[in-house]
Amino acid sequence: MSHQRPPVIRESRLSRPSRAQVARRRAAAVVVLVIGIVALWQLWPSSGSTPPPQASQGSGGSRSPSGGGPSPSGSVVTPGNNPIKHVVFLVKENHTFDNYFGKYPGADGATEGKTLQCDNGFQSGPTVPLTPAPYIYPHDLGHAFAPGLTAINGGKMDGFNCVTYGDDLTGYTQFSRKTLPVYWKLADRFVLADRFFTSMFGPTFPEHLYTIAAQSYGIIDNKSTTDHPGNYCDDPTEHTRRFPIESLTSTDVKKIMGLEEHFLDSPANLFKIAAYWVDTRTCINIKVLPDELQKAGVSWKYYAEPDIWMNAMQAIKHVRFGPMWNNVQDPTQILTDLQKDQLPQVSWLIPPDGSPNEHPGGSVNICDGMNWTVEYLNAIFQSDAWPNTAVVIVWDDFGGFYDHVVPPHYDIMGLGPRTPALIISPYTKPGDNPDGGSIDSTTYEFSSVLKFIEDLYGLPSMTDRDAQASPLAGAFDFTQKPRLDVPKLKPLDCSSP
Repeated sequence: MSHQRPPVIRESRLSRPSRAQVARRRAAAVVVLVIGIVALWQLWPSSGSTPPPQASQGSGGSRSPSGGGPSPSGSVVTPGNNPIKHVVFLVKENHTFDNYFGKYPGADGATEGKTLQCDNGFQSGPTVPLTPAPYIYPHDLGHAFAPGLTAINGGKMDGFNCVTYGDDLTGYTQFSRKTLPVYWKLADRFVLADRFFTSMFGPTFPEHLYTIAAQSYGIIDNKSTTDHPGNYCDDPTEHTRRFPIESLTSTDVKKIMGLEEHFLDSPANLFKIAAYWVDTRTCINIKVLPDELQKAGVSWKYYAEPDIWMNAMQAIKHVRFGPMWNNVQDPTQILTDLQKDQLPQVSWLIPPDGSPNEHPGGSVNICDGMNWTVEYLNAIFQSDAWPNTAVVIVWDDFGGFYDHVVPPHYDIMGLGPRTPALIISPYTKPGDNPDGGSIDSTTYEFSSVLKFIEDLYGLPSMTDRDAQASPLAGAFDFTQKPRLDVPKLKPLDCSSP
């Protein structure tokens, strides 16, 4: 099948900053203490000392959740009496719903976006069209904690052009059926969730902690050093910043959330929020879902390469230096496990760095990323495990890309802008999508996947987040006869035009 390809842009007046460069800029910020929000998106210096052990986070906020609703009877997950025997949680990188699915028929998407006048007191700017997205983006965009607050702008959803490197409107781009045929085919057949939000304002490291723990230990940033061997628990030089969630009072939380709601009202607001941050090693001890899975005798694996930004399990001290580390294996191992009919009951699948994870910039090719997905999904579809499997595909943070739907403000960490989300199973709810799939507008975040797994095996909640999360309640109908047919996914020709 022939598909029209978007332009492949290889050069730009702006080059993507490397993560090492980002780290050096942060270190420089400690010395110069740059004044002004624009220069401080990702550069706020660390302060304080290593905090005491974890505490759960409270929820609440002025933008309340919506779309959750009661679970339809056919979607109720009953421990020990459910057709789902395998769950695969596939986490990619840095895109929003409007960036990938804003044009999908019937979904809550947008084809234009609001902007701000970044150098004119953040006054309202023009509304601009979302232009065709390239497979190879010219550079990365700001997508850390402060850029997330900037983009959301208290619910106005108009600050995406004011994040770092966002002034060229790279973030106001959009794919289509012609350019994302794999993901759109999956939406046609299965469930496209159009209210699936990222768990926090960004960036990668803490977002990935939410995918295993339903919290980030209050961590709000990526690691501060990149010039040492190893990663997270294997690099004692790595530090980051966090809210000391165990010692914040209700008054503190209310104040922080108020500052987040009015983030762009004053350049001082970032300073006021950051005054709460303390320093921590990127090696922490918090409860993760695999702890509960182990206790219950539920098999699991975390398929991820070591020493990459996305390997959250490498930052959990008791996992990294204990026997559970044997369950952290290379992504390619899942292909072998599928062939041998040894897929665990619960799996996390984290693509390798580069094109497979679709993180924009650095010559990453989104088309190649889709082809990686094709290989791994086809392996699942063709395996003996498929009749009893549920796959959830998300992207870990908003990546600086535009999205128009206002996230609920649950707590001081987020939620962040929507992620593209596909829920894939023989038991997904049918609907009016072209191949019988459906659109699910239930409010979800990463903790929803953990809640689904917890309900599946009768496990307790770990934090306030998974306790309140919908367990993917709008995506399944377990009373229906399983529909085992799957789309014919073929690799695309990703060569340069």
